[in-house]
Amino acid sequence: MTDNQTIIPFHRSFLLGKLVHIDKLSELTSAELELLNVETLASLQEARHNYELIENKQTEEASTEFRKIKIAGYFQAAIQIELGKR
Repeated sequence: MTDNQTIIPFHRSFLLGKLVHIDKLSELTSAELELLNVETLASLQEARHNYELIENKQTEEASTEFRKIKIAGYFQAAIQIELGKR
């Protein structure tokens, strides 16, 4: 039997002081969305930088940074879509 449970990406926002789920972006105010945009872009750049510094991409550290890149990238795309709707 397979588990079809969907995992919803989330970001722990320090600027907003809360956990933000990607499927709840539409519930944020424009000001909150703009702050989250800045924060996730900074997270994406930091994770890319950290990933590039890791020589052995097969390590747990590399895997963790890669996951951060993917999640921040998902958030960046979703934020841009939501901002485009407003």
